[in-house]
Amino acid sequence: MLKVLLIDDEERATDSLQRMIEKFIPEIEYVKACNDARKAAELIHAIQPGLIFLDIRMPHLTGFDVLKSMHDKNFKVIFTTAYDEYAIQAIRFSAFDYLLKPIDAEELILAVSRFIHSKQPQPYQQELLQNIAVNMQLQGNNQFRLALSLREGVQFLMPHEIIRCEAHGNYTKFYVIDNKQYFISKTLGDYDELLSAYGFVRTHKSHLVNKNFVSFVDHSGFLVLKDSHKVEISRRRKEEVMEALKNN
Repeated sequence: MLKVLLIDDEERATDSLQRMIEKFIPEIEYVKACNDARKAAELIHAIQPGLIFLDIRMPHLTGFDVLKSMHDKNFKVIFTTAYDEYAIQAIRFSAFDYLLKPIDAEELILAVSRFIHSKQPQPYQQELLQNIAVNMQLQGNNQFRLALSLREGVQFLMPHEIIRCEAHGNYTKFYVIDNKQYFISKTLGDYDELLSAYGFVRTHKSHLVNKNFVSFVDHSGFLVLKDSHKVEISRRRKEEVMEALKNN
């Protein structure tokens, strides 16, 4: 039986979310709400939920304070938040799902579906939770650590360590410094959206490049990187890429 706990100081928010869950998600058989973050740890221990919807900004304790108070985190988290660009970036860099308030039913269904079909082992959840705590404490989002979920564990990267990313169907291959490579089960579009603010440029439907590793554009119209690798620039992206490189 899938048990779910909703943690949010706004009773209207948990009431609305509970109604949507009961209406649209039959896989969830038990839903409990907690509107006082100070009681959350006790409820988590008593209920042993598999999934928690956790608000970030709450009086008395934040969502991250609640997580810190838990020794055994045998559950997964979907964060719920009003629009806060900094918090959302920290969440996404840490490979967590989130829902923007007011929560949309379709987005809720998709988030729970991802949870149900997730193959990420539970022990790695602890590492991701630690990473989001680090990201939220940073002074600038250019210092965020990107969490990459691998079969054998979680790899953390700073944006400046990533040379380029390459699409392989619904997977993305990361090429990073020290000749390391990582194969991730997310699309290149996911990382394009996430890394575009950190000096990355989409040169082609299959390529995302860190501008700091670009040496020059050769006569054939390819980007030549500092490791001598050549990356294709698509015809329709050429003007955009050249403009982006002007300020490099």
